[in-house]
Amino acid sequence: MPKRKVLARDWTLEVQTETDETSGEAIYVPILGLNTLTFSSEKEDADTTSFDSNGHNEHLPASRGNSLTAEGLYLVDPETGERDPGQEAVEDLADQVGPDGLGNFKLTDPGGNVREFSASANLSDQGGGNTDPTSWGAELTVSGAITKTTAV
Repeated sequence: MPKRKVLARDWTLEVQTETDETSGEAIYVPILGLNTLTFSSEKEDADTTSFDSNGHNEHLPASRGNSLTAEGLYLVDPETGERDPGQEAVEDLADQVGPDGLGNFKLTDPGGNVREFSASANLSDQGGGNTDPTSWGAELTVSGAITKTTAV
């Protein structure tokens, strides 16, 4: 089948909320209400330029980092006060420090390819104007390597 372009809205972002006590498997819930996902990368180089470089700069990639910005709309049931479980889990994670401040996430493309990673969360500004829906968002800073699983 030919490759095709995909819409950003067809990606799924999930956060681990608990671990099944019997199987030990991670339980993930989707983060709903999103309307923007931006996955970013960065690289830091070590300068390896020497006299032997004949006037040309040389380097080696020394470290790499990633982040994911998720933005959308604040979700709440106005009758019960119940929040979207995914948004609430990210908010809880954003309150933590040290090892408790890292959570597990999955980003899945429409073809079923998955990127799994550990990340800390920093919440975006929340609010809006008189006729705006309330915004919600977070920047997830990846800690360590990303595990990629290709759909079969």
